[in-house]
Amino acid sequence: MGWMAMRVIDVLDLPTFQEAKVVAGENGVSNTIQSVNLMDAPDIVHFLTTDQLLLTTAYSLKNNPNALIELVRHMAEQGCAGLGLKTKRFIDTIPDDVLAEANRLGFPIIELPLRYSLGAMLNESLGFILKERTNELNYALTLHREFTNMILSGKGFSQIIEKLAAILEAPVILLNERLDIMAATHKMDKDGFFEVYWFIHEINHAEDTQTYQQCTLPQTNTTNPYRTFFLYPIHSANQQKGFLVVLGNLSPDAKGLQILALEQAANVISFELMKMLAIEQHARQLKNDFFCELVESLITREEEILNRGKAYQLDKSLQYVCLASKFDEMSSFQTEVQPLYMEKELRQQREQMFELLNSYLKKHFDHSILFTKGDLFVILIGFSYYNDAVEKTFIDAIRDIQQELNQMLDFSFSFGVSNYTERVTDIATAFQEAVDALRSGYRENKKRFIKTYRIKEMTELFKSIPQQKLKEFYQSSLKDLAFPETKEKQDLLETLDSFLNHHCQISETAKSMFIHRNTVIYRIKKCEEILGIDLKGGHETLQLRMALFMKPLLVKT
Repeated sequence: MGWMAMRVIDVLDLPTFQEAKVVAGENGVSNTIQSVNLMDAPDIVHFLTTDQLLLTTAYSLKNNPNALIELVRHMAEQGCAGLGLKTKRFIDTIPDDVLAEANRLGFPIIELPLRYSLGAMLNESLGFILKERTNELNYALTLHREFTNMILSGKGFSQIIEKLAAILEAPVILLNERLDIMAATHKMDKDGFFEVYWFIHEINHAEDTQTYQQCTLPQTNTTNPYRTFFLYPIHSANQQKGFLVVLGNLSPDAKGLQILALEQAANVISFELMKMLAIEQHARQLKNDFFCELVESLITREEEILNRGKAYQLDKSLQYVCLASKFDEMSSFQTEVQPLYMEKELRQQREQMFELLNSYLKKHFDHSILFTKGDLFVILIGFSYYNDAVEKTFIDAIRDIQQELNQMLDFSFSFGVSNYTERVTDIATAFQEAVDALRSGYRENKKRFIKTYRIKEMTELFKSIPQQKLKEFYQSSLKDLAFPETKEKQDLLETLDSFLNHHCQISETAKSMFIHRNTVIYRIKKCEEILGIDLKGGHETLQLRMALFMKPLLVKT
């Protein structure tokens, strides 16, 4: 359990090295030694590797005074551990300029005694490294077996985390890919972790963490006991599936051992996550199959729908609204061509999208069902009763989810919403309404929208009105804002549209447009001046909403 990588200073404790001494570069005596080499060839530098200790008599360099100092420079540049030189054979003393350069570089030079051959010194040092590697492997196997037994005996991730925390002598937290806490040690400063937790959110959103890293909170004067912490990513099936977070500093004397423990815990957790993922994907496929059959009207008997839907909490007593949704940048409705999404990156994005959307739906609604059909995410929301007030609350919640998804994924996302249905046998009709509403929004070249099926019906109504009449009504309602020729007026028109769509709520308008509320207030006042009306009037706002709704229907001339 005391394993640690061999360092230059540790070599001096070996019997054949006890008469050796460090004559330069003492600042580098903590350099790690992963291998030892013995060579006297003139082109020796081309065969050296990182963390390697070189033993040599310098025979090939005896007639070239500058070659030794160049060797030191090259070895330091390549990250070699150090240089062991046997003097009194081919070179009597190590030149002062070589010692000075080694001191400047912090590169250790060890003067080797004549008593032992280089071969004996090589064998002993390699034997020590091999012994340590064997100890390391045994420790890893023991830990792996112990962690695996915890999983097999049903103790779960919590026992692994507690055991790991005891080894590391620091609090440990297991996060999944959504940064939900899956397990955590009991002894932990919760306020300190809260600050770390949100900093991890920022790191995860800004960069893709692929390897183990030490992190430091940005505040320089913080009293947080976990100002330094360690983030160890867990990968499963070539996908990042979470993190092990170690709060505080690891012990410098045992860091190699502790990293080894982290690796074994991460491996066991990764395998368990793979198993859980396989089970989850199978269950999700069964769910998708059932609901796809339902929305395609392949199942029509109410009794069969309810019997098979019971596993997914499909409830006869609820009224359901269906939503069809997808990434705007990937809309197949814009081209009416169904693309094939087989790329690995896209599959991962859709998987992340599904997990996030599912968690947000559970947070906002008591009864929600999410499944996929092709490139669509299909949602069924159940209500005890449905009226205008419930619809407003429901649409506001979907808008909040839309914004949360946009912030987390940097993708815009749109929804088509059906009418509510009172019978589960009408869910197929509701699905078609939701898809039609989504298609209608894309045909109007909109993005990040929430469009209901009733608006689609209104579109058909307006299409029956002659174009000239539509244009006259549109222009008389919006006056100078009808066809803006400057960016300022275009901004005013867009703000007016958003303001009316958000029920004249300044804060909601500002949030949806990502502008300051004072900017919204200023633009609305300008609109009132141009239009000569008070936007608090119900009749005026209705007329403007109708005019703005007509805008995409006007034929450009």
